[in-house]
Amino acid sequence: MALVSAILPAPPEADAVCVAETSASGIDAGLVIHLPSTCTPAEREAHAVPGEAIMDAIAKGRPVDLRGVIVRGDLIFDHLAVQATSRSPLSTPEITNQEDRIGGDGPRLVRKALSLRDSLVLGTVRHGSADGALWFEEPVNFSRSHFKGGVDLSRSIFQERVELSAATFDKEAYFVQGQFVRQMDCRETKFGSSTRFHQSTFRDSVDCTGALFDGMAEFLEVTFEQPATFERSRFGMGTGFSGSRFKSRVSFSEAIFSRETFFGFAVFENEAIFSAAQFLGSVDFSHAEFRQQDDLVKARFDQAPLLAHTKRLESAQPTGLFQIGNGPYALTLAFLIVAALLVAYAVRLN
Repeated sequence: MALVSAILPAPPEADAVCVAETSASGIDAGLVIHLPSTCTPAEREAHAVPGEAIMDAIAKGRPVDLRGVIVRGDLIFDHLAVQATSRSPLSTPEITNQEDRIGGDGPRLVRKALSLRDSLVLGTVRHGSADGALWFEEPVNFSRSHFKGGVDLSRSIFQERVELSAATFDKEAYFVQGQFVRQMDCRETKFGSSTRFHQSTFRDSVDCTGALFDGMAEFLEVTFEQPATFERSRFGMGTGFSGSRFKSRVSFSEAIFSRETFFGFAVFENEAIFSAAQFLGSVDFSHAEFRQQDDLVKARFDQAPLLAHTKRLESAQPTGLFQIGNGPYALTLAFLIVAALLVAYAVRLN
């Protein structure tokens, strides 16, 4: 009977038990809690993780690996101790310049990986201090998590990959003056009322394919050193890339810009793809510079784009051939009217 019991599979109810997977205890153990998808909301509430516990682990230099949990309370990185040195051991010339621009007495360090996956974060996530940079020395993973409160990680330096794919930000998501040393993924990410990457630098690739920027999206004076992808992204409110520099290939193919869009003084050093993009509001490319052949003619504009003092290659298509709203339909109608007049004139002559 015991042998038969061991062979027979467990009933479905047994597989649906909400059992938390945690790490081994010890002075150097990280904060690890994984909840399976079978957990009910009530069971997740019972395993809720206080924000203070997360910050305590970070302050002690331990990794944080949470999946499928509810986080209650704020994550305030301002409470981390300022390091005595004003230079991280991982500094590069570019990041050193960033530290000098930010100023302050020294950095706050997040030494180990920070992973909040498939989780619900009810409080705010904030680094509001102007006294120095916040360093993340290992990867940051917020994939598929839902942030109900505001997120402000401005003046942060991310030494490793940042994963935001399929995350949801209900309120603001600020990464002002950020330094992204490795790849940043925001595929299918839903950004809320305001998104800001003002004066940030992406030293590796950026992939925001299919992202939704529901509110204001600010990428002013941003430097993209490697390929940037915004294909099929949707920008719901005002969008600004003014003063930004794209040093490598950038693609806005099939992106939809619902309101005012600004690319003034932007520099496109490499291939810039706008094929099948839709600009439903005004768009300003004034003083922008395209150093390779652009394909703006393949985009659709509901209003004629502003191209005052825009530098484009001579072989670029003239403004008059842009797809403006119902332009192709109006042109077809004009040809039909002319043809009808010619037919009527021919009939009259006969």
